[in-house]
Amino acid sequence: HGRDSTSYHHAAVVEVGAMVLQNMFSALSFLHYRKDDDFVDRLSYFYTSSFLIMMAVLVSFKQFGGRPLECWVPAQFTASWEAYTEMYCWAQNTYWVPIEQDIPVDIAEREYRQISYYQWVPFFLLIQAFLYYIPCLMWRLMSDKSGIRLNDIVQMATEKENIEPDYRIRTIESLSRHIESALRYQHTATSRTQYTLHRVFKCFNMRYYESYVTGMYLATKIMYVGNILTNLVLVNKFLETDDYSIYGLGVLRDLLFGRTWMESGNFPRVTLCDFEVRVLGNNQRHSVQCVLVINIFNEKIFILIWLWFTLLFVASTLDMLYWFSISMFHRDRFRFVLRHLELTSDPDKPELFRKEKRKQVEHFLRTYLKVDGVLVLRMIALHAGVMFCTEITDALWKRYLSQHPENLIDEDSSLLTFARGICECFRNIWVKPPDSRAQSIRRKRHDSSGSQEGQNHQRLGRMLSHR
Repeated sequence: HGRDSTSYHHAAVVEVGAMVLQNMFSALSFLHYRKDDDFVDRLSYFYTSSFLIMMAVLVSFKQFGGRPLECWVPAQFTASWEAYTEMYCWAQNTYWVPIEQDIPVDIAEREYRQISYYQWVPFFLLIQAFLYYIPCLMWRLMSDKSGIRLNDIVQMATEKENIEPDYRIRTIESLSRHIESALRYQHTATSRTQYTLHRVFKCFNMRYYESYVTGMYLATKIMYVGNILTNLVLVNKFLETDDYSIYGLGVLRDLLFGRTWMESGNFPRVTLCDFEVRVLGNNQRHSVQCVLVINIFNEKIFILIWLWFTLLFVASTLDMLYWFSISMFHRDRFRFVLRHLELTSDPDKPELFRKEKRKQVEHFLRTYLKVDGVLVLRMIALHAGVMFCTEITDALWKRYLSQHPENLIDEDSSLLTFARGICECFRNIWVKPPDSRAQSIRRKRHDSSGSQEGQNHQRLGRMLSHR
């Protein structure tokens, strides 16, 4: 009967474990990356979260589908008593005492040495996975409400059909029209021509502020770095590594100097468990020695997690500094736009009137693209390539010139304007004023009429003398 109950218990545990595994695998379907971020962001919210969930599944499979703890019980214990002892010790915590030391007599000393983290490892890993996904979740919730559908823009720019020239032209036209309309709302929200009170209330609607998307993305970068530091601190607190100020460095130092768990007590394999059994109205206390098989997995998992978190912290910090440098300084945004516009110019023509063109690009950047427009172009260049970003920039540039014809300054128009200016100067120098010219014309007419009358008088005189 004891064997039947034990087998039934294991079958129930396996069934519960299968349900837990199924739920965890279904949770992985919600983890998908989009194209409104960079690779370092995906390292945090996608790859790290997926890795943590997989480790939680592995540990859960061992806990619910196997025997994570096995105890050495007295010979008089039956199979059901042994199963009860192992289940009790698993749920009630165990404590570690070095093999060369005596077991403390004081109960409070034993409770102080208790190890209470191993039951909660899967749940802790799931919490960490969720923490790594929070910055991404906040970024998606806030950016999608800004009017600039950044993910849809980049997704459309990276379609395979863009290889075809006609489809590519239509895509560029659609994207440039959408980006222009989205940026127009921001221009309306921050226009200087509005009343002051109206502008104040519009600024509270941060979704349409001209640097809202960029600010949210930079805030997300800070959240990623802060999240990694938070998880490193949580690992120390969760494992109760009071001997190590930094858990990973302490464990690596132990590995380098050959210090095993039997000396350090980190992830001990052999622990002790105390429990009481009521027999005939009396409480009998038993102390058994147990093997924590699950700690073999836990040690390797947490060492790997700590190393990965450290590398991820370095990569995320450098990536955050990079995005801050290219987004906060106007000089970097100007160079980015000017570089892409120069790629569309004719390489055979020299760059004449560069000063005027730089002023034109400056006006284009400040009044048309603004900060968020440059971020959209950077995302397109990051995912769709430099050439496609150049074509989008050129399309936006032409739409800008069509709306601001007074700023139409390129090589041909500059030469034409220059030539017209020279002709005007020469005409002002050599051509007489209108009044003088009219007087001279009248004078010529008068002289011509006078000479004609003189010729008529001379002809009449010759005729009279001949007669």
